[in-house]
Amino acid sequence: MSHSQPDAALAAMRNRQRAIRQARLKVVLRGALGAATVVGFVLWAHFASGRPMFSPHGTPEAGWEAFRDAYGVDAFGRDGYFVRAVQNGYNLVYHTHKYAWRFTRKGAHDHPNACSDCHGAEALAYAFAAGDRFDARLGRRVSFEERVMRCYATHLDGFIPTIHEPAVRDIRLFARMVAHHLQLGEGALEHPR
Repeated sequence: MSHSQPDAALAAMRNRQRAIRQARLKVVLRGALGAATVVGFVLWAHFASGRPMFSPHGTPEAGWEAFRDAYGVDAFGRDGYFVRAVQNGYNLVYHTHKYAWRFTRKGAHDHPNACSDCHGAEALAYAFAAGDRFDARLGRRVSFEERVMRCYATHLDGFIPTIHEPAVRDIRLFARMVAHHLQLGEGALEHPR
């Protein structure tokens, strides 16, 4: 074996190790670049974009502040997940065509185009407090959420959302908050006026 053969084998091994280190460095740099891109987008979206779709805060529609004061929403905090969900529920109930456009065919000029055209906040609270009720047509108990889902399809000429959709969940939270304010117990029935 000549003296140059071990040197050539050693050089080849060093070249392979260098190539492996460079490949690992490229993978790490690509991952860091990807993470920096995601973090940059999130920061831009929440702080610099000015687009409401990226904001964690709901859009205050007409009447929200008066409703907030009348029903003591601030008892749950000035902001937070529950309050934002109640605000979204308010928007869904009073401006359904705008906030649940995926589930209704009704537009701004159609009537009825919002849940509030048929149900007031207190009527929804009583419906929530009454909970699951027996439906003679269906021959089974129907939950508050299922009634909301069916309302999209029947009264708003739309589509049935899933039970986990914010268009259903936040209306439930809205009704729950109003029921809490009215101090309604389970099974409370609305008295005719």
